[in-house]
Amino acid sequence: MLRPLSLLVVAVVFLFSTHLQADWRMSADDDHQLKKLIQLVPGTAHWMVEMGERYKNLYWAAKQGKWEFAEYQVEEIEDLVHRVQLARPKRALTAQEFLDSAIPSMMNTLKQQDWASFREGFLGLRAACMHCHSQNDHAFIVLPREPVTASSPVLNLSPQAR
Repeated sequence: MLRPLSLLVVAVVFLFSTHLQADWRMSADDDHQLKKLIQLVPGTAHWMVEMGERYKNLYWAAKQGKWEFAEYQVEEIEDLVHRVQLARPKRALTAQEFLDSAIPSMMNTLKQQDWASFREGFLGLRAACMHCHSQNDHAFIVLPREPVTASSPVLNLSPQAR
């Protein structure tokens, strides 16, 4: 009985030591570590999901007259687009076009604090999003003109709150 247990202990120690040696994070080679870190940089899909939530929250914040919260959503969208530029340099140019046109236009619209103006500006923001999607082979991702939900508890979209 002692022999199989000894073999198991040796095997575990061997596997553990081999694992530590193969751990790229422990490497003294900075170039190797950098290459591995770059491989870990995720695509943009998870940021786009967050951007979609910000998009919906923006709509509902304006609809409820929560203009400061609406501006905050645009600022967060802007930050996410900057991250996309860093993570995916091939998309940097179309992202910059979006940043240069859609963001300032939406912020100017929000300053009016008027639902009718916002609605028109929001459709412009949507069009800019759709243009960016089409330029990056994602035209199949279509945003709603009027989001029916929002994720932020600040907006409390329960039937009792409407």
